[in-house]
Amino acid sequence: MKKSTFEEENVLLNILKFSIPSTLSSIISIICTLTDRFFIGNLVGRDGISAMSVVFPYTMIVNSVIFLFSGLSILIGIKLGEKRKYEAEEILSKGFLYLIIIGIVLSTILWLFNETFLWKLGATRENIILAKEYTKYFILMICFQFILSQSTVIRAIGYPFNAMVINIFVTILNGILDYIFLAKLFLGVAGASLATFISVFLGSIYVLVFFFRNDVVKLKINKMKFEILTLVSIFKIGIPRFINQFFQFSLSVVMLKQMGKYSGDLGIASIGIISLLRDLINTSFQGFSQGTPAIIAYYYGAKNFKKIQEVMKIHVRIVLSISLFCLIITLINAEYIISFFVKNDVELIKYASHGTRVHLCLLFSTALFLSYNNFFQAIKDSKKATFFYMLRVPILNIPLIFILSYFFQDNGVLVAFPVSDFITSLIAMYIGKKEIEKLISNSRD
Repeated sequence: MKKSTFEEENVLLNILKFSIPSTLSSIISIICTLTDRFFIGNLVGRDGISAMSVVFPYTMIVNSVIFLFSGLSILIGIKLGEKRKYEAEEILSKGFLYLIIIGIVLSTILWLFNETFLWKLGATRENIILAKEYTKYFILMICFQFILSQSTVIRAIGYPFNAMVINIFVTILNGILDYIFLAKLFLGVAGASLATFISVFLGSIYVLVFFFRNDVVKLKINKMKFEILTLVSIFKIGIPRFINQFFQFSLSVVMLKQMGKYSGDLGIASIGIISLLRDLINTSFQGFSQGTPAIIAYYYGAKNFKKIQEVMKIHVRIVLSISLFCLIITLINAEYIISFFVKNDVELIKYASHGTRVHLCLLFSTALFLSYNNFFQAIKDSKKATFFYMLRVPILNIPLIFILSYFFQDNGVLVAFPVSDFITSLIAMYIGKKEIEKLISNSRD
């Protein structure tokens, strides 16, 4: 079998080799979202941005399933570390079968009850028609989005450059089609959704072709069998991120309803912009959070715990530095950045700029939290990973929204996030360090 890239002696080199392409891929992916928001904000206006905010929970539902299958890349990485290629191929093939089936089921449910769900998510008379137009193609795209998301496995088996190329292709094509459909053909939010659908569809074909042809772990149709133990193993690792995304979905709905309660469509549109800026900053370090677990999983399978400690030290320093730099730039230039999306709406620019500074002031905490929670996932400690996701959102963030908004209205809704994230990140860091020390100590006995 081909020698694994993870067997390089230089840990920093391995981190950079896997995380830089992953970071670029993440940045490229968020550019795809930025392109949609730019054209919608400037050509459709506040109602378009508001509609996108209402539809955003749909994206979170899709991501929750993708995260549920995040265990696929970690299990494959562990099997490769144990030199069990045949088992890795079985996991890949069975995982793809389940992913496609769930994609078809989810698409069917959302298609049948689309309008009902949109009203429940906080749609208003002003944005419901636009929200329905966008989801028309979005729902059809779900199954292909699931396939495209497995570029993370491509990265995990030693091809980070190929994973990056896929994201570059999808983003560039989406930007071109956005321009054609919105700026030239004036198709509105439906045009933005159609552009994304076409781009994702072609990207998913690329992923499938890669898995059928690569030399490390092949996707084999004869191994696509129903086998509950494989599904349970994948879900056991991915369930913490799935639960987190479900919590984030619930949090998004609560925030939309509370902001709508205190500020109407202005607050809903602002949340859409602020959430996008939060995702943009998170993306700056998200690639390291995506690339590093594959390395940790390999060293965990090889029982090289000192390497895991070294990986985590370097990783945390990098993501904190990146997140702080991007956060400072964003907070200083909030008005300028937001005006990029809504040039002619002074009221929205002013309101969203204030909200950005309140809501994102401690965003570096997210980088610290994700670093240690991804570590727990990589070593298959799902209980701790799930606990911290619960602490972060349902135990702290959502209750704080209601408590603080009672006293400070919309500002209370916005400040709940940084407070809960900061507390959770400190606890996760403390327990994560103790866990690494425990692994090293036990390996010496």
